[in-house]
Amino acid sequence: MTISDQIDALQKKVAELKSSFDQSRHETSEQIKARLSHAKTAIAARQTAVKDKAEKAADHTQSQWKSLKADAAAKIQDMHDRVDRKRDEHDVKKAERDAQDAEEDAADALDYATWVIDQAQLAVLYAIDARTWADEQAAASPPR
Repeated sequence: MTISDQIDALQKKVAELKSSFDQSRHETSEQIKARLSHAKTAIAARQTAVKDKAEKAADHTQSQWKSLKADAAAKIQDMHDRVDRKRDEHDVKKAERDAQDAEEDAADALDYATWVIDQAQLAVLYAIDARTWADEQAAASPPR
């Protein structure tokens, strides 16, 4: 997959997120639970593919990636655990606090995604710069 293809796929994913968000605001709790279950399955499949690719990446980025992944996974699991535990409670104030916490977690995840996209943008620009420089050097070198 080319860098352009990856950017297109990311753009499509963001559009799907927006559409899912808009649709889920008008669904019942059961419909949202079904959507969440489907999303978890799809994400797990993608994460497996990403994990496989990340494990093949350069050694110097692997430890950073694992650290970021572990931190993100721990935060997501904590959020899931809180939501699952609290669903069974009937306290309205707790439910409101849980909803606010879940919304804050979502905002944090989106901030993190924005940071990752920023890093990807820099990596893409560095790759383009490196390719341009290499092509210029090849063009300037006498033929052998």
